[in-house]
Amino acid sequence: MSEPLKSAVRSAVLRLLDPLVKWLLEAGMGVGDFVALVKIAYVRAATEQGRAAGEFKGPNVSRISVVTGLTRLEVANILAAGARDPIPRGWRQRAERVLSGWWNDSAFQDEDGRPARLPIRGSKRSFAALVERYSGEGWRVATILEELLRVNAVRRLADGRVEALSRSYATVRWDPDGITEFGEQLSEHCATLVHNLKFPARARFVRRVLNARLDPRYVPMLVRDLEQQAEAFADSTDDALNDPKQTITGRNRETASLGIALYVFETDSAESRDQLDETAKEPPRSRGGARGPRNKTRPAR
Repeated sequence: MSEPLKSAVRSAVLRLLDPLVKWLLEAGMGVGDFVALVKIAYVRAATEQGRAAGEFKGPNVSRISVVTGLTRLEVANILAAGARDPIPRGWRQRAERVLSGWWNDSAFQDEDGRPARLPIRGSKRSFAALVERYSGEGWRVATILEELLRVNAVRRLADGRVEALSRSYATVRWDPDGITEFGEQLSEHCATLVHNLKFPARARFVRRVLNARLDPRYVPMLVRDLEQQAEAFADSTDDALNDPKQTITGRNRETASLGIALYVFETDSAESRDQLDETAKEPPRSRGGARGPRNKTRPAR
């Protein structure tokens, strides 16, 4: 890698770390905790790299040590401890699948096509049947219901039935699930951008729209409009992605994962001024190359 590319990578990493480190400080985690996690991440990445290169007998400690800069003892200790996520991704996804099935499967909808109010137990049209179909673990009905109630995705009615309130399980609260959601979304976003850097010929769709000179008086109105439009788009996308006709509900078949994420970002005035100052220092470009080609929508894979 050339020095200009290395310099750009270092700059990009620092920009990525700025909000992340602020968050870690709020969580009471110091640099020692962060360095320990970085070492685990390096070992995990190098292990995956080795598997992709054909290391089927297990991680090669010597190779991992060389490519990461860690000592062989550090690598061996991390591998022995098991460099895995403390909270399995699959658990949150089970509750999410149940909620999505409720909104998209006509077997669990009312005459208007909305999620029906379901009794907890029953043979065909019940919350237990919904959990069995979309999580594959019918014995966890109470656990999944408790989780959906906790994040206010559903509510329990006076007659004992349950009603769906939200299409999304996502939580933005400062609690274990909210933090898990944060990690998953950031991981997905970074993985997509890294994929596009490595494979530009088959890049995944990414589109970013920004006005860095917006009159602050219009921000509340525009945020409201953006959220309404994004909500409508997300609902229609949810209907398409989670159509029961193309969704596997069993547990013994190979499945794929496909999704899209939307978020509104806003910088404060000081950050905006810094960005404008940096832009002003850049050498002028020709009009033809100022923006570059836009990414076009690609078919889902």
